[in-house]
Amino acid sequence: MTHVISIRLKDEQVDRLKRFARRMGKSQSEMGAQFIEESMREAEFANIEFRDSVLGRIAYMKASNLAVWEVIMIAQDHAMDAERVAVYFSRPRAWVNAALHYYEIFRDEIDPILEDSRSMTFDKLKRLLPGLETLPQAFDGSEDASKQGQAR
Repeated sequence: MTHVISIRLKDEQVDRLKRFARRMGKSQSEMGAQFIEESMREAEFANIEFRDSVLGRIAYMKASNLAVWEVIMIAQDHAMDAERVAVYFSRPRAWVNAALHYYEIFRDEIDPILEDSRSMTFDKLKRLLPGLETLPQAFDGSEDASKQGQAR
């Protein structure tokens, strides 16, 4: 169910809202509602902020170039263990917990992005990025692969 509410905005706020709405292909009402929702989420979840991306406006980790879904993807690879993920990212556990808590509530927002990401293949990427090519990697088997990658 939705409700209509009335709010007072200054002329310059209305102008900015119109520009955002036009850029996003939404009505002023839809854009205003989205901004209110994003602001409430930012107030409820520490270390979360919303930014524009190729996927639209999505949740990101503050002071980072990582989207929440990217942190969750790594967390899933580490059995959702916040401590292990914190070590992986060299971040405080509270930073990881922010992503985990956000995911608990907004799983329906994050899961489709994770699914799309995991279904990406090299051939699909080549269609999106025509100049993409693979680079040969010399590996003679005598060294641990992780050590060989560090030498580069």
